[in-house]
Amino acid sequence: MTAQILFNQLAYIDRLTRGGFSPEQARASAEALETAFTESVATKSDLAEVRTALKQDIAEVRTELKQEIAEVRTELKQEIAEVRTEIAQVRTELKQEIAEVRTEIAQVRTEIAQSKNDILRWVFAFNLVLIGAIFGVIKFIH
Repeated sequence: MTAQILFNQLAYIDRLTRGGFSPEQARASAEALETAFTESVATKSDLAEVRTALKQDIAEVRTELKQEIAEVRTELKQEIAEVRTEIAQVRTELKQEIAEVRTEIAQVRTEIAQSKNDILRWVFAFNLVLIGAIFGVIKFIH
């Protein structure tokens, strides 16, 4: 960055010498001031260059961010689809297991009902045998 500052060394030197500086001191001061201006002062064109560079950098960062966001969205959509598939599979498996449990419960109920019937038959038959035995004992005693 080289500054394009209007600096009149001669007028500066004249002012310093009128103020009591020696010509050598005034010249040295003018040279130092001109060097400082040219090395450390930014011009409008310098600022414009920096501004343009910053705008380009910002545009590049925006583009990169948009790409990264698009990639993350794609990855998330894929992961969501995978999770939905897994949930559907688990749901199907659970429905099958529930159906199996219901079938087993129905079988157990059927077995319990059959067992009740068998027990009632045995109790009825036992009562008949007992009644028959009681009548036989009574008949034998009489």
